[in-house]
Amino acid sequence: MAPHLTVLLVSVTVLASSSAAAEEWSRAWISRLPDSAFAVVEISPDGRKVRHLPHHDETGAVDPAHLRAARARRAQVKWLDPANESLARRHLESHVLERGGRRARR
Repeated sequence: MAPHLTVLLVSVTVLASSSAAAEEWSRAWISRLPDSAFAVVEISPDGRKVRHLPHHDETGAVDPAHLRAARARRAQVKWLDPANESLARRHLESHVLERGGRRARR
């Protein structure tokens, strides 16, 4: 393979992977997000909020990488009310459909 083609392929690969990867959100950052940034907010028996699956940024815009992560982690959540899992699924899928994606298999 020609050297300049190799450099081009490596450059494209690096650019694609860096833009596709989510910038990690710290716990402090997530704690400052409004409730609307999460797929579901549950209230525990002691009155504490339990917020699941952040995927909107501080402006309210959907963050594509965090949306993908939220969809992938949905099955790992320990729901206070199991019915909220389907609410989260529908909420996250609505964003995928808005962005022109396809609905996930169940």
